[in-house]
Amino acid sequence: MITDYKYFSDDELTKLICHQSDELAFSELYTRHIRILVHTAIRKTGAKTTAEDMVQEVFFKFWIGRHKFDIHKNTQAYLQGMLKNNIVSHYYKEQRQHVFSIDDVESPADDETREHLDYNLLSELYEESLLKLPEKCRQVFMLSRKGYSLKEVSASLDISEKTVEAHISKALKILRIEMKDYIALMLIGISFV
Repeated sequence: MITDYKYFSDDELTKLICHQSDELAFSELYTRHIRILVHTAIRKTGAKTTAEDMVQEVFFKFWIGRHKFDIHKNTQAYLQGMLKNNIVSHYYKEQRQHVFSIDDVESPADDETREHLDYNLLSELYEESLLKLPEKCRQVFMLSRKGYSLKEVSASLDISEKTVEAHISKALKILRIEMKDYIALMLIGISFV
């Protein structure tokens, strides 16, 4: 007798996936959530192919990590959180590709070039400073900077709103410390121009 998984709850499907590596249960979970996840990713990235790739990666990681998954978590929220992390990583990689090295410019002859260099140096320093943040703190901070509300960040990472606020405050404090030397140099540079 073939089991009809469409009548199972997400929790029941998740238990079958995690405890029995049930591929049919996984297929049902995939079918239920694929459209909304792809729709969300398209809204955030503006690119259908990129969005579909991100969602495929979410389900791939979920399947690979199924034995470690905490079955008491909300599966839909967990998948959404994984997708949001992929979106943040996507923007982070994109941003890194657009930052060019100071070695690429032979002589900053005009003000526009100098401003462009200053912006890229600032971007690079900002990215390096972000990498110094603790992992969870960085995730929270980057999601907050992408326009997610405290409530959305809290739900996607399964932490309280107070914890989200604490991570954002901590991130801002660390970034201020990390970037204070650059800001001082910029002020000195401005005073000599």
